Amino acid sequence: MIPAQEILMDINGPLKNLRVLEIGDFISVAYAGKLLADLGAEVIKLERPGTGDSLRSHGPFPKDIPHIEKSGLHLFLNTNKKSVTLDLATKGGRDLLISAAADVDLVISNLALDDTTNDPLTYESLSKENDMLVMSSITIFGYDTPYRDWAGTALTATAASGASMKIGNPDKVPLWLPYCAADFQGGIHGAIAALLALRKKRQLKQGLHAWISVVEVMASYLGGSGVPGFVFQGVLGSRDGTHRSGFYPWQVTPAADGFVEVITMVDEQWKRFINLMDNPDWANDPRLSDRWLSFQWHKELDAFWHPWMKGKTRSELFKLFSENRIPFQPVNKVDEIVESEHLALREFWHEVEHPIVGNYKIPGAPYLFSQTPWAVYRPAPQLGEHNDEFFETRLGLNASQRTELIKQGIT
Repeated sequence: MIPAQEILMDINGPLKNLRVLEIGDFISVAYAGKLLADLGAEVIKLERPGTGDSLRSHGPFPKDIPHIEKSGLHLFLNTNKKSVTLDLATKGGRDLLISAAADVDLVISNLALDDTTNDPLTYESLSKENDMLVMSSITIFGYDTPYRDWAGTALTATAASGASMKIGNPDKVPLWLPYCAADFQGGIHGAIAALLALRKKRQLKQGLHAWISVVEVMASYLGGSGVPGFVFQGVLGSRDGTHRSGFYPWQVTPAADGFVEVITMVDEQWKRFINLMDNPDWANDPRLSDRWLSFQWHKELDAFWHPWMKGKTRSELFKLFSENRIPFQPVNKVDEIVESEHLALREFWHEVEHPIVGNYKIPGAPYLFSQTPWAVYRPAPQLGEHNDEFFETRLGLNASQRTELIKQGIT
């Protein structure tokens, strides 16, 4: 492992000359900023004085002891960034934000619309001294909608998108996607929109503002089968629990030590699966003659072959399925993901050295570049770690001005 400070200046990412201000709170804007920072962009994260981004108060924490610098979420989402404290609720803080925006290429934000549409946090105000500024705004409902001022979270976006209606057991309430997936998806699309706007800026020779609706991002999942199923067939869809109702079997099945995903859409795969179980008599059940219709009897059909699955471990099943070219997949646990041979070969995990936390491991990028590799060249910053550099070097404030800002609680 290379200590982060030793490679601080060795930034070779494809975005190494991009200057970014990250304003907002929690996952979506932090992940968008991380995706850019990990590719070499200089991302300055503006945080509230004293408490910082709420990410810092979310666990898990080492030994379950809360600490503003030790949140696992913060340590992952804020690598390669600089932290500056600035109270945007004050006029002085907003004035400094406009001054900072004059010297960057991109502002990425997930501030609520009642914040961003009150001068001077609008795109028009932030770009007043920088007509080439690009801004990417991540919101739950978007801009041109009667719901624009509604507050929302990842849970809100998942429910409003319709995706929740397919998640969970049919006799229980709908569920959301775990791990705040909608927030991460909002961050991914916020970063993509920012890069597309930056590219278009070069063509138009003018700044641009992109708006992302996380509800629409999540609703896009319905495009594969949800919406076409309704438009073409009038089907509303349902929650199928551990099964999928399209054909049989497509489900998560118990094994001796966990669960295995089972999917045999191709008839030859189904035949090989039956052969593995020594061609039992039940394989000739007429209810299996058209497996696109078999789901309606899934409880009775499951009883035929689930005991065979439960009698074997996931590794035993995986070996059998691999040898017989059947695309079944064990459902991995977190510790198995961390020790995954596949992810190790991809060099997915990276160890980071932090001055307070020490050494810790984080997920890497889901892609590999040949010439401009992803890298961790700076650990997650301490709150306000880069205040002096930002206010004195970048904004040109003198010592007395800095002291006054601190006295007023603006920084």
